[in-house]
Amino acid sequence: MRARDLIVGESYRHKDHPNYCWAKVVEILQPRQKENPHNRVVVKCNYGQSKVSQFGLVKYFRPSDLVKPGNEESK
Repeated sequence: MRARDLIVGESYRHKDHPNYCWAKVVEILQPRQKENPHNRVVVKCNYGQSKVSQFGLVKYFRPSDLVKPGNEESK
């Protein structure tokens, strides 16, 4: 996906393992902004076992790593 297509608060799947966890978008960080020292856009996500889980890891992904649920087969 493109960064402008992502919606903060929505849950997406990771393209490499689309049946494992959910990535809920917390923030989209532009290059060299706040916590993002890289030269590319990074998406800050809560990564957990269910869509509404209270526990999860904070992970950073490229926007192209995330896919909409139901589109797992189209890589």
